[in-house]
Amino acid sequence: MSRNEVDALRQAGSDTGHREFAERMVRALREGLQALENLPREDEFWRGWANDHVTVHKLGACVTERLERDPADRMVRWALVALALARGASDGGLPLLGPVIAADPAVVADAFVIADWVGQEAGLDLTAELREACAWADRDALETLARTEAGEAAQAALRVLEPHPPSISPTLAGSPTA
Repeated sequence: MSRNEVDALRQAGSDTGHREFAERMVRALREGLQALENLPREDEFWRGWANDHVTVHKLGACVTERLERDPADRMVRWALVALALARGASDGGLPLLGPVIAADPAVVADAFVIADWVGQEAGLDLTAELREACAWADRDALETLARTEAGEAAQAALRVLEPHPPSISPTLAGSPTA
């Protein structure tokens, strides 16, 4: 496993106040690397590589390919999000969360964490990306979730989905992650 990506995730998680989420991303990265390690060396994926050593670079190629074949594969989707965050991608992998949010509206909380993370780390406003990811959620399910004790992220998602939502500050002031 590449210490660089793990260290980057943990440091950014610490810097942004999202340590628990960072550890989840470390686990996602490890699971992806383990899946790549378990891939038989006779698999089509290994053709064209100089060697069959597992690397983070190869992980990115492998999980991207797997996600194209099976968009419902949550493990590879989260591995891609972890890679995006570890590598400082300007969208933090947020666009990858739409289908996950469609299956489980509670994942909007993770979307807000990613937007906050990128806002703090890079100073970028991910309101548009957040709106696009949250739009995958069933509106009724979001409204139901918003009425629960743990519904702050769902309430924030509903605000983001309004026709003319306010722009999100880099630290998402007023969001469940602030």
